[in-house]
Parts: sequence; structure tokens; C-alpha cells
Amino acid sequence: MESRYSRQEIYSLIGKNGQRKLLKSKVVIVGVGAIGTQSASLLARAGIGCLTLIDRDVLELNNLQRQMLFNEKDVGKPKASQAVLHLKEINSEITLESFDEDLNNNNVEKLIPKDTSLILDCTDNLVTRFLINDYALKNKIPWIYSAAVKSNALLMNIIPGKTPCFACIFNTPSSLETCETSGVLNSTTSLIASLQASEAIKILLDKNPLNGLMHINLQSNDFDKLGTAKRKDCPACSEDYIFLNSLNPQGILKFCSTGNYQIQLKNVNLGKLKNNLDKVGSVEDLGSCIKFQKMLIFQDRCLVKAKSEKEAKSMVSKYVGN
Repeated sequence: MESRYSRQEIYSLIGKNGQRKLLKSKVVIVGVGAIGTQSASLLARAGIGCLTLIDRDVLELNNLQRQMLFNEKDVGKPKASQAVLHLKEINSEITLESFDEDLNNNNVEKLIPKDTSLILDCTDNLVTRFLINDYALKNKIPWIYSAAVKSNALLMNIIPGKTPCFACIFNTPSSLETCETSGVLNSTTSLIASLQASEAIKILLDKNPLNGLMHINLQSNDFDKLGTAKRKDCPACSEDYIFLNSLNPQGILKFCSTGNYQIQLKNVNLGKLKNNLDKVGSVEDLGSCIKFQKMLIFQDRCLVKAKSEKEAKSMVSKYVGN
């Protein structure tokens, strides 16, 4: 009987020995959205032996424009567990597990075992990426950063001891454009997911993975590989794992009144954010802050009325960034 991986095994990059190595690999995917679903699908089909998916969100109707693994029946259901159900129909021979949880420094050791072969960052916020960076460096686990908004995408391999880390390149979390406020082409997320899956295989097989930061703009058809260098004052490289060790790394406070949260932000451009949010719904300018849905957004913090910390963080990530 022909192997399901036969078309990979005859390719010299992989071969039969490489395929056996992939089947023994353990990959954790953090974020099961546009990039995460497609990377997960590609790696499940490629025969990664164990795939773990982590995401705190539920699927919304507008996600279907770019989150290719899902369908209309998944709307309103947790992304991670629904994605695993679909992946089991693609490849029932590999180990698949999901966590419908928010990755933080209290549960990172539970959700990402220290014997993990590779971590894929498919998240939508920088704070989680800094946490992944700290944890990966501490435990010498390679990981791949990916991001996409509008027609732009970024990809960077972080291999402890060999490449600059994420904190070498990106100093601190700051306000970002998000897919929810700026939009995104599904071709942008599809392309960067394909590149991420390709780099994952190269890292797992030690076959000359990308060294540097890849930037792609599909509107102008520009593909740029940018050189990177270690930063001498990088705290993570100096084993000062700020986000991993902080008691409250994401600046989240819950007030006594039920369902009210304060999430710290940094240098939010309220004028620009208001213009972005105007495209999504009704925004009220209150001078020192803006009101949008159940959020009061200041330059340095956001007050959110939500059912849980998980929901509050999800709303801020979607509409404000970090």
C-alpha cells in the first residue's frame, strides 16, 4: 500500500528518514486563526506526529473569509477544539490535542511541554509573543514568529543559540494595527502560513531554515529578506525573562464590580484608532478616551466590561492591538 506521504518521501529535502523524523516531532501552534488553521492543516497533512493547538477565542462569521479550516457550522464554537475535529478527518494517524485557553505565564509550562520540538506563533498580539520568546529561550525550543495585516506579512525563525531572539528585534509591546480594524487579504495569511509550514519542516529536519526577517507586501508584490542582529542589551538573551516571570505580565486588573477589567496599553494613538474603529462600528470620542462597544480606551489603558479575563483580552487584541 502506498504511503500517504509518498510525494514528500521522494523529495530529497525530506526522504524516508526525514519523514520518520517528522512523525516523531511535537509542534505546538499558538493561535488558531487565519495563519494558525492553515499552518496546522499543512503540517497535519505533512505528517507531524503530534500537533497541539492553543487558542482562547470562539469562531465568528467574519473569520470564515480567511480561516480556511472552519465552516459555518463552527461559528460560535471554540476555535482550538473545532480545528482538531477537522484535522482528525484529514489525518487520523497523528496525535492531535487542543486547549481552549489563554496562554499566559501561569499555564505555559502545562500547555507547552519542555520536550516540544517547535512552537509556531500564529497569535494576534505582541505580549503573547514576548511570553513565547521568554519560554522558548529558557527551554531552548525553536519557534517561528508570523504576522499578517492588510497585504503585509512578516516571518522570522527564532532558534535559541543560533539567531537573534524576538526581543532583539522588537523592543516592547506597543499599539498595533489589527485585522479587525485594518482588514486583511486571505491570500496574505495563506501565503505566510505556507511559508511558516515550510520553515517548520526545515527547522525540524535541520535543513537550512531562513535566517533573518522576511517581509512580504502582496499589494506591491515585494518580497524582502531583512538582516537581523542580536541586541547587546536584550533582556531575554541575558536570561532576564520579564514576561515569563512577571506576576502580572499583561497588566490586567479585575475590579470589585463584576465583569470589569483594566488592561494596560502603551502609546495608543487615539485619533488613528478612532478612524480604524469607525469602519467597524459606532465610536464615541470622550476627549481623554474613546468608547467602542464595551470598552473605554485611553492612551495607556483600556477598561473592558466582559464575562471573563479571557474575553476582555480577546476584545482588546481584536480592536486595539497592544
